[in-house]
Order: sequence, then structure tokens, then C-alpha cells
Amino acid sequence: MTRVRSDDYESKSQAIMDCAAALFAKEGYPAAKMQDVAKACGATKSMLYHYFPAKDDLLFAMLQEHLQRLIAALEEALTGKGKPGERMQRLVQAYMQKSVQSRRRHMVAMSDVKFLPKAKQAPLITLQRQLAELIAGLLRELNPHLSDALYKPYTMMLVGMLNWTDFWYSSSGAVKPQELCDRMARLFLNGFLAEKG
Repeated sequence: MTRVRSDDYESKSQAIMDCAAALFAKEGYPAAKMQDVAKACGATKSMLYHYFPAKDDLLFAMLQEHLQRLIAALEEALTGKGKPGERMQRLVQAYMQKSVQSRRRHMVAMSDVKFLPKAKQAPLITLQRQLAELIAGLLRELNPHLSDALYKPYTMMLVGMLNWTDFWYSSSGAVKPQELCDRMARLFLNGFLAEKG
């Protein structure tokens, strides 16, 4: 029996997740079948099951990897030098870059996690909370005089703005990616800094 080298295994599992993300985004997770994923990947069902024993395993791996990469990008953006406002700019840019790099996975993450069994949802929810805590920590630095109860709603407002951009924004339009990031950061930052309470 030939063993698959780990780098081959990694690249093949990535290719499968990319194909599946495109299919799930187009057809919807509930409608897509593993045989559809195999066909989209140009693979056999048995080869697909070698990497992902069930459709839930495939979705879970895809979403877990997407969230882990997004968290790593935000941590890097936030640990660099600079004032909190500069780090907000870097955070928005890092979030948008990671979303663009895995646009279909991001869209699937937004809509399909609810289809996973609760046991598989739990680690993803933990990662989502970790991501939210990173952003909330920066917001506390930016405006430390707000009531503690307000940081979560503001965090979710910012995350909502960043997440939904994938559904309407086109880089070929009048507003280029860097300008969009600049405008989003300024819009949120200027409004947030003016808030009291």
C-alpha cells in the first residue's frame, strides 16, 4: 500500500475543501451530496471518504481552518506596534484579506455552521468567541470609558460589517480594496470614538 506523503495529504485535503466550499456556496450545504463534491473535485467517492469520512467532517474542517487562519491574521495585526487606531486599520485590512483569500469558505462559514451537530458546532463557537474577544479587546483600548456591556454589541456590529462585505463587494468596482478598508475603518472608528456611556 502506498502511503500519501503529508504534504500531498495536506494539498489534496485543501483542494477538496476548496471544491466543497464552492459547491456549498452555490448549491447550499443541505442539498450538496458527497458524490457531488467528489464530482466537482474530479475524485472518486472512496478517495473523498479517505480524507473526510462524512460531509459533516468536511464542513467542520473547512470552517475550523478558516476561523483559525482568520484569528492568526488578526493576532498578527493587533500585536504590531502603533496606536489603537492604527491597529484598527490593520485589523480591518487583515480581516478583509483573509475573507477575500477564502471568499467561498467565508460565505459557507456565515451560513452553514448551523447544519452541523451541536458537538461539532461547539469548537467552532469557541473559535468565534476567541475572534470576538480579540476585537473587543481593541475596542476597549480605543474607548475605555464605555459600560462593559456595550463592547460585545459594538464588536458584533463591526464583525457584521466585515462579514457581509463578501456578499456585495466587487474589487472590480469603483472602490478598490485598500480604499474600502480605509473607509470602513474610519467609518467605524470615528463613530465608535464618539460614543459615550
